[in-house]
Amino acid sequence: MSIDVLVTGSAGFIGGALVERLRARGEQVAGADLRSGPLVDLCLDVTDAAAVREVFEAHRPRVVVHAAALVDDRGDPALFETVNVGGTRRMLEAARSAGCQRFVQVSSIAALGITPGKNADVHSPLIDDTGSPYFDTKARSERIARSFMEGDAMEVVVVRPGDVYGPGSIPWVERPLELMRKRQPVLLGGGRGLIAHCYIENLLDGIELAMTHDDAPGGIFIIHDGSSSTTCKDYFTQLARAAGMSAPSVSMPKSVAYAVAGLAAVVHRLGGPPPPFTKSAVDYLTRQSTYSIEEARRTLGYQPRVTLAAGMAALAAVLQDHAPSASWRAGRM
Repeated sequence: MSIDVLVTGSAGFIGGALVERLRARGEQVAGADLRSGPLVDLCLDVTDAAAVREVFEAHRPRVVVHAAALVDDRGDPALFETVNVGGTRRMLEAARSAGCQRFVQVSSIAALGITPGKNADVHSPLIDDTGSPYFDTKARSERIARSFMEGDAMEVVVVRPGDVYGPGSIPWVERPLELMRKRQPVLLGGGRGLIAHCYIENLLDGIELAMTHDDAPGGIFIIHDGSSSTTCKDYFTQLARAAGMSAPSVSMPKSVAYAVAGLAAVVHRLGGPPPPFTKSAVDYLTRQSTYSIEEARRTLGYQPRVTLAAGMAALAAVLQDHAPSASWRAGRM
């Protein structure tokens, strides 16, 4: 049976949100993921070439949105390479062979490295030697997607989300709130690092434009809320208030955070729990980089609809109505 849109990673935060939106609009969409879930129609391991080909041969989607990825700053680099890089290549090859019209690769601003500087954009280089398996494999997977733009058999679009938050976001909502509940610091270096926050609904607007706009093919589009001045302290303070908690006040100096991350990594290698954060995360949370959305504005007509204040109000309505263990889209990446 043919379908209109195939979304990978539909058990995850971004993929699941996209499937929900498309279903609500009556689109013929199928969600695919290795994990089960209410928004997963097809069990699919993107690292299994035969399984990927079988899905495309059976369903012949017109549009593919590839959102499946390992999203963490910790883990086995080989597994990140297999899933994020190898999985992307297999999806692109199968989509092209099946005659798909358009392939939207959900990349990340992480593909530009940890500290790409001011106004990073489509012309900024991809950085794949940061030492973070997530950052490095997002750069390599985007490079593969861009290589498929060179032919004319299939339209390829790259979307680079900023720091995506919303109900169910693990890195930007659930994990920091858990640290706050444990009275562990979430502010590093005074919380002066900048965050390119992106409310999930703004990202979905950008992805839909990438799926449908006539001028999107061959484009690389950064999508976030449009702010270049929000600090981590600003963001985490508003997040705490959205959850009905006191604003974080304790900050860990960057040098101390480095030492803690290094010690935690050693303990983990010896069989202990995963570290609460890594040295890469310390650098990321203290960066002064900004990211331009002008290409998305100019080419796609993208305009962020949801401000940080409005996004936090929507998040508060969910967080304060549910226990932490039952939060919306809990467990998705």
